[in-house]
Amino acid sequence: MKIDNMKILLIFIIAAFMLVSCKTSQPSGSDNSTSASDTTQNVVAIEAGNDYYEPNRVQNVDRIYDSAIQTVQLYGSDWVFSPPVIYLNKNNQLTLSFDELSSDMHDFYFTLELCDAQWNTVEIPQQDYLEGFFEDRINDYAYSRNTLTSYIHYSVNFPSEDMKPKLSGNYILKVWSDVDGEKKTVITRRFFVSEQVVGINMDVKKATRIEERDYQHEIDFTINKSGVDIVDPYRNLNVVIQQNGRSDNLISDLEPRLIKGDEFDYNYESGNVFDAVNEFRHFDIKSLTYNTDRIAKIEKKDDGQIHVWLKDDSRRPYLRYISEDDVNGRFLIKNDDGNDTDLESEYVWVHFFIGYDAPIVEGSLYLMGGFTNWNCTEPYKLDYNYKLKGYSDSLLLKQGYYNYHYVLFGAGTTVADETFVEGRHAEADNDYIIYVFYREPGELWDRLLGIQIAKSAKGL
Repeated sequence: MKIDNMKILLIFIIAAFMLVSCKTSQPSGSDNSTSASDTTQNVVAIEAGNDYYEPNRVQNVDRIYDSAIQTVQLYGSDWVFSPPVIYLNKNNQLTLSFDELSSDMHDFYFTLELCDAQWNTVEIPQQDYLEGFFEDRINDYAYSRNTLTSYIHYSVNFPSEDMKPKLSGNYILKVWSDVDGEKKTVITRRFFVSEQVVGINMDVKKATRIEERDYQHEIDFTINKSGVDIVDPYRNLNVVIQQNGRSDNLISDLEPRLIKGDEFDYNYESGNVFDAVNEFRHFDIKSLTYNTDRIAKIEKKDDGQIHVWLKDDSRRPYLRYISEDDVNGRFLIKNDDGNDTDLESEYVWVHFFIGYDAPIVEGSLYLMGGFTNWNCTEPYKLDYNYKLKGYSDSLLLKQGYYNYHYVLFGAGTTVADETFVEGRHAEADNDYIIYVFYREPGELWDRLLGIQIAKSAKGL
């Protein structure tokens, strides 16, 4: 009898174990099965929380979310290379322009959102920082003419009487289209609204430290508050330094080294230095009727598309510095073959190649410049070609003049390394911008008290 009871108990235990196993395990062929490597990638994606793992998540960065949208530019309306800055109490405007690769016009709308100094959306009503309407339609558009690729060119100038910022600070411009009654964000762009109520004196020079003197730029500066009431500057003042158009290697949270009356001194020997890198590479496709200095071949394929092959690039971290003219990573849309740059410029496939005997193990190689939005995202990642022994990429770009660098983006990092491929030379010129933010005690956003722009001298 005891044996029978033991058998019954044993059968009950085995049945319970099998039931629990059935509930907790997944079939090997299930779509929900997850390998150890997949789990690791998911954890990394959650911890990173950035666009390199979630490319379609709308963020407060310079980004395009629709592959049909091309050649997005945001600049001061008086000059295409001016930074996107609106000055309070002045009448200057910014110009936003972009192309949609389509034969059909679509309705696009835009709005402006206030952010803090770290580009987090400020949770206050839009009527507190916008005057007029909170969104507007982009009404200026025109169809391309005499081009192999059809597109529609859109543009808008702002602020206007219909919508203008009332507060200084960081702002995000969001552009969306109406798809079946739902808003689909297609563009986000950063811009700034500055009060210009403080004086900023900048001195860009070679690094003070002897070991870095030939490779880095040091940005010393002073801020004169000239009567502006600043409470506890060590806590409430936030200074940001930007190199060229990059946002991944910003220097921030510098504290004044010395305060003398109205003057805050930021003359440091470290903490305020950038790798000077090298002059930007370039290519010129303003005309497709002849090969400029960096073009190897121009050919019209059977698919009706024009393809441009650049001359092969090579690494230059240990080569001597050579002075070359550049536009510090920017690009200029221009068509020398037509009369209207906006509507008659062709879209062409541009092919990049840089030689490497073996794949890089330290990370992935990307193109970086204004035309990549200064981001390391998938379209600008180069693939290794074992047959050709090098990295290549192909991009659809509008006619014009372009600057670029090759950068290394390593696993687990947030800052791209330009020096790995390009080298670093203190003689190279770069653009530097200082932003002075101030958080009033008890406020939720940061005032932008002033902006100052400086350029390092070529051959410093």
